[in-house]
Amino acid sequence: MQFRFHTYAELEAIVLSENIPVPVYGIKREAFMAGVSEEAILSEIDRRIAVTRNALIKGLEAPQHSRSGLTKGAAVAFASSDRHLIRDELFTRSVAYALAINEVNACGGKVVSFPTAGSSGIVPGLIWAWWDTREHPAPAGAPGKVQPCNPPYAARLRDAFVVASLTGVIIAQGATLAGSEGGCQAECGAAGAMAACALAYLEEQPLRACFSAAALSLKNSLGLACDPVAGLVEVPCVKRNAFVAVNALTAVDLTLSSIESIIPFDEVVWAMKQIGDSLPGSIKENSTGGLAITPTGLTFKRAMEADA
Repeated sequence: MQFRFHTYAELEAIVLSENIPVPVYGIKREAFMAGVSEEAILSEIDRRIAVTRNALIKGLEAPQHSRSGLTKGAAVAFASSDRHLIRDELFTRSVAYALAINEVNACGGKVVSFPTAGSSGIVPGLIWAWWDTREHPAPAGAPGKVQPCNPPYAARLRDAFVVASLTGVIIAQGATLAGSEGGCQAECGAAGAMAACALAYLEEQPLRACFSAAALSLKNSLGLACDPVAGLVEVPCVKRNAFVAVNALTAVDLTLSSIESIIPFDEVVWAMKQIGDSLPGSIKENSTGGLAITPTGLTFKRAMEADA
């Protein structure tokens, strides 16, 4: 079996020739590359999924406040508010969950970099929001109430994380996942594409439609600056996780309506690479441009330097 691929087209060709579901292929590939059994890979996947669930619970149990003052418990505030313009359970949970997990990261908690720490709330936040809304509904109208969910996990849930990961592999090989190289399109943008692909898969869309959803999401994150205030992964990172999660939801909704991306996924990744190479260095994670050098941004930077 061929375990090397660089594009969606190559991945599709492999799974079609082998007549194998893409999550099964992903697990076999990981076992081959790591030199361990498939059972060991499944166990490790479950361990990492458990980390995301625990981070979600922590982020919603109590407001997360960082030492910098840039993270102020937005997840709990959003989840507990009864004033929402969009009153849809999946939407509300997606926003609250993405915020919660990334706030835990901002406050030094344990998360899974998916694909990076700064974008860690998007993929697990959306998958768990879908799961808690569609598969095992939690109490309606209570997005802040999240119950523990321990391994071993259902194959369908695990598969969603694997599909998201394979999407990230293609982006990493065709462009980058590093904000310092490609801007935030490489971090939150990539995570949005990964999440959209996973959710389309959960909605039982064919593989081509899943990657069309990924393309739709990624297209609308192209060119994002990476300009963290005070050099911290908090502003604009935490709230951007929520915005990009909604972007991914929109991409899947369009896909379910049989709306396709005109530009194929592989070409969107190519464009992402070109745009990343064209971005000024000042908005590639080094905090020398954009939001980082606004008067308020510089005030927080000086405060952090004085407190060091």
